[in-house]
Amino acid sequence: MKLINSLLLASALLASISTGFSEEQDTTIRLYTENFGHFNFSTQDREYEHKEKFIGGTSSELMKMVMKKSKLPYKIKLRAWSVAYERALINPYNGVFSTSRTESRENLFTWIGPIARMNTILYVKKGSTLQINSLADLDGLRVGGYKGDASTMNLIEKGVPVIQEAIDSINPKKLAENYIDVWVATDVNAVPTAIKEGYPDIQPALIIDSLDLYLAMNKNTPAEIIEKIEAAYQDVITEFGGL
Repeated sequence: MKLINSLLLASALLASISTGFSEEQDTTIRLYTENFGHFNFSTQDREYEHKEKFIGGTSSELMKMVMKKSKLPYKIKLRAWSVAYERALINPYNGVFSTSRTESRENLFTWIGPIARMNTILYVKKGSTLQINSLADLDGLRVGGYKGDASTMNLIEKGVPVIQEAIDSINPKKLAENYIDVWVATDVNAVPTAIKEGYPDIQPALIIDSLDLYLAMNKNTPAEIIEKIEAAYQDVITEFGGL
């Protein structure tokens, strides 16, 4: 019994000591991006990049200038979109770019930007006789899109159902082989994706709208950090006379 009581006392003492200390939070800013047209990409043509020097693109270069000017410790990494987005959503001091500021995302992040702009477009097969002059003309048509992507979510928010794929490169093939009638994508990645996958015969049917792209920071990132990044962004934009 004495041995048991001693063990219990030791356990309680260790617990009390451990609760008195906490690991210091890593305050390094971690910015995540994805392969996305000319905005962000791996210069090694890889799906993932751990080093900033292998991450290129207009938005990536802008963010490098902003973070250097902010004088905050930071890292930029390239990941799959779902991973990049989730880390920014969950972890303080984390952010994701280039991100569309849609209605459904508005209250999920603190936004800095815009850092770029793109168009959301409905694509059909080249030579298609479909007449799409408004979203109403999509009634009865099978629309394909990239799961979780801003162009897809933008269309869903407008009341149009979308058949979503976890990998966007599947959609050009589905369009070519008549599994979908329309592909919703952006002018940034649609044509390069279609060409890369061997299904280049697509054409725009309707421009839905233009979207600004931002750096989306985790909402629990301290205000003083956000203010430094925002001030650095404004300085860089001013230096270059705008986007």
